[in-house]
Amino acid sequence: MSDDNSDRGASGIERLWSMERRRLLQSVGAGVGALTVGSAGSGLASAKTGCANGPYEGSYEAGVVNVGQIRAEQARESGGGPDMAAGSPGATRSAGGATPPKQAAQASMEDEDGPLTIRQEYDGVNSLETRGGVPSDSQVAVGDGKVLHVLNRNVAIYNKSSGKRQRLFPLERLWKPVIPEPPGGFVDGTPFVFDPRARYDRGSDRYVLCATQFQEGLTEDGERITREDLEEAVGPESETEGDDADEEASTAVARPPKGWFVVAVSATSNPNGKWYVYRVPPEDADGPDNEGLVDYPTLGFDRDAVYMTQNFFGDVFDVTMVALDKAAMYAGETVTGYHFDGMLDPDADGLTFTVQPAQQPYSGGSDGTYYMVNSDFPVPFPGPTGTLTLWELENPLDSPTLECFTLDVDPYVYPNAAQQPGNTGSVVDTLGTRVMNADYDDGSLWTAHSTAIPASGGGSVAAIRWYEIDVASRSVVQSGTYGTPERSTFMPTIGADDGTAMIVHNVSGPDTFPRMDVAGRTADHTAGELEDSVVVEEGKSPYTALPNDQFGPVERWGDYNGVSVDPSSGRFWTVSQYSPDIDIPESDPERDPYFTRIAEVSFEDGPGRGN
Repeated sequence: MSDDNSDRGASGIERLWSMERRRLLQSVGAGVGALTVGSAGSGLASAKTGCANGPYEGSYEAGVVNVGQIRAEQARESGGGPDMAAGSPGATRSAGGATPPKQAAQASMEDEDGPLTIRQEYDGVNSLETRGGVPSDSQVAVGDGKVLHVLNRNVAIYNKSSGKRQRLFPLERLWKPVIPEPPGGFVDGTPFVFDPRARYDRGSDRYVLCATQFQEGLTEDGERITREDLEEAVGPESETEGDDADEEASTAVARPPKGWFVVAVSATSNPNGKWYVYRVPPEDADGPDNEGLVDYPTLGFDRDAVYMTQNFFGDVFDVTMVALDKAAMYAGETVTGYHFDGMLDPDADGLTFTVQPAQQPYSGGSDGTYYMVNSDFPVPFPGPTGTLTLWELENPLDSPTLECFTLDVDPYVYPNAAQQPGNTGSVVDTLGTRVMNADYDDGSLWTAHSTAIPASGGGSVAAIRWYEIDVASRSVVQSGTYGTPERSTFMPTIGADDGTAMIVHNVSGPDTFPRMDVAGRTADHTAGELEDSVVVEEGKSPYTALPNDQFGPVERWGDYNGVSVDPSSGRFWTVSQYSPDIDIPESDPERDPYFTRIAEVSFEDGPGRGN
């Protein structure tokens, strides 16, 4: 990075990480005072070309995986018994609490809008089926006949119309050909792959899936260098100071910790067949620069490229991205990638954090502009802050350029954790003010994040702030704040198509167990308002998944949800967590589980379950 960006990043992360970690800060009820929700601002600073470093070029070879072979391996490992990957959601209901599949009659494709309706729904993978995957990081990608559900740390494939599960296999298995065993071996016997993102490229009829691989470091004494160690090292708790300490630390490391993007694309529109897989390290001017933690990856694409960004915990905190040649990836060829690092909007109110690339299948690329967006991590904490950053990338396959623009918006504040019923002493993480995703629809970029609003009885609760950004004028054309003073509304993930927008999110409060909701609006509805909402799955018990000595009273929840536009019908498929009717006492060493629900929703008239 440049010296200017390095100074800002190093000092900023000390403030950021001390507040971002799940300590008591969210649960003590930092108030928002007289925060007022008004109409969105639309001011915009001029373009800045010095808000990132790069591009840096890299080249990455493909591996090939056939999902059918994975199924055969599972059958052999189970001794020839029933395929563990097959079956329906009902196969897991003996674990307790799952809700049966519900499916509407075939809906008519009428043009008139009706109430927001659930067309069909079924349970996805639950935490009892994963290997300790908390939070879920649940995503959904929908093609013509299949639903791909990915989460920490599994991949599942469903028949779209029946909800019958066809596959379930470990996330890391998909990248087996491109993850060699390191010197000293994998610390836990297998690669650690996490934080998945899943998309369906409607322009090319391919599934795209990315995640990160973290390879724990080892000291000369055989001790692990973990994710938490890296996070602490760039935060205020770091006690290593001076050249002597740096030299001592470096000589004590036998194998440094490293991180990679991993990305996969289906060879056809059928996810049950062949996939091309890649492992991509962050790069700088000197080549691969991945000694550290690649964290919270994001995934997007346009007509010609696939884009990934990440929050990187190395010597200092950094935000980086890569643009990959889509045609080469989709053909299973060696792919060229162009990297940027040091991503920082100098005119934003807070810190650049979690930049979200858009789903933009029909535009951008070599003869257009590609868009990304981020909200601020508020400094000073918890805010308010009042800017978003719009990123524009051109020529992704040949000397790309990256600019950033600062958009003035209504103030937003880092929200507290969400309350829940019962006397558990635990609250639910709302994950701050970061945007969850970005979706491009005919000249508009849609995104959303959580904020804080005054609560009934004092203090604050979380609510959703959503935006429609006109990319031609680089301005917010409408925005709204959605929530209620009685409970928290948080973790919004937004999808948009033909002017209709859907937001899958979670709700929790003193009288509401953590549940899954969807809200939305059609193109002709009143600007700044959501039109209707529906409860997809009620929460049924308190959620206490992690021991209090790990994150204090704050329960990790979701980290993000999933939404996908159906390429056949234009309806929206959503996935999120809910708390099932299983309540394991906090004193019990077994984790309290989450379940997930996959739901198809629309505003069409016709059969279905409305609110």
